[in-house]
Amino acid sequence: MKIVWSPTARSKIKEILEYVAGDNHYAALNLIEQFESTVERLKVSPELGRVLPELENVKIRELVVHKNYGVIYEINPSQ
Repeated sequence: MKIVWSPTARSKIKEILEYVAGDNHYAALNLIEQFESTVERLKVSPELGRVLPELENVKIRELVVHKNYGVIYEINPSQ
């Protein structure tokens, strides 16, 4: 599976990292690594995340990064 980040996702991650870096630069660097390594796992296991029950669509899922952040993604078999 190919990973494609939406402009909104990029913007939100940037906001999160800037906020965390305001208190702790090293924590922000660690969080970047956690986002990247967690999302990279989707290349091998795209169904790793949980289905969002409120959307009732098995192709739209959420993967938790760290304890506080979720990445919502869509499985697209054509990519």
